[in-house]
Amino acid sequence: MRANRNRLLSVVINLSFIVLMLPAVAGSQTADSNLNSLLPRVEGWKFQEEPQLYSPATLFEYINGASEAYLSYDFRQLLVAQYQKGDSDISLTLEIYDMGLPLNAFGIFSSERYPDNPDVNLGNAGYLEEEVLNFISGSYYIKLICYNGGEETADYLKKFAREVESRVKDMGNLPEVFRFFPPENRVKNSEKYIKKNFMGFDFLSQGYVVLYRQGQSEYEGLLIDCGSPSEAASCLQKLVAFYAGEKNPFLKEDSRYHQKNAYGQHVLLGQAGSYLYGFSRIPDELLSPVLKQFEKLGQRLTAGK
Repeated sequence: MRANRNRLLSVVINLSFIVLMLPAVAGSQTADSNLNSLLPRVEGWKFQEEPQLYSPATLFEYINGASEAYLSYDFRQLLVAQYQKGDSDISLTLEIYDMGLPLNAFGIFSSERYPDNPDVNLGNAGYLEEEVLNFISGSYYIKLICYNGGEETADYLKKFAREVESRVKDMGNLPEVFRFFPPENRVKNSEKYIKKNFMGFDFLSQGYVVLYRQGQSEYEGLLIDCGSPSEAASCLQKLVAFYAGEKNPFLKEDSRYHQKNAYGQHVLLGQAGSYLYGFSRIPDELLSPVLKQFEKLGQRLTAGK
């Protein structure tokens, strides 16, 4: 009798364990099926092998050396599919990165994009250069590369990209904060979003950067979303305090802080509500016009438009 009771108890415990595990397994299967639903089925093309799925714990197996950058933007999953055109030597690799949020997808995309990459009209933003087509749509970062495609390489890439794009249900939007940056001398497609350790400080996150160019000189505009005015004030004071004992401290000028760094470049910082804002890497000859841009950026942030 006691043995039967022990066996019954063991069965109950095992069943309870299975029931507790079901939600986690179901969640994993749902995430996989969402990515699988984005895979194109293009006539004349076939899978070379079963698509491969990577998690945060295994991403390094596919992009060893670059995985940390993706993880810093809260990467969730990667699905990799290898396609072959008929029995030819033409092949195409499709990578679909689920970044969880459109902002995260933009962040990692922006870290790998160069301003001079040729635009392609796909998703929220993208570029096509030689055998590579990369774009973002919603919370997904999609990367494609075609091998041995010859003169039809671009057509193959666009065909697959449009098939993926058509399957994304929520495209989301690009970050709206970039509208605050003044347009004068702004470099197209230079916008970047840095989620963590902005400017190398662990207390700064949610940073936005835009490149400016005048003649041969370049400088950067920046915004940091601190979440609240009190937190913005705290972060600003931490920055000022960090450089206080250095040879190049921040000096207060009216409502702004001004530093000339060790490279002879100027840095301007200010606060508007929940934002820190400013310009960095400013050469001497551009300080006067950039001061005007600094004022305009502050006014736009204060007005909210």
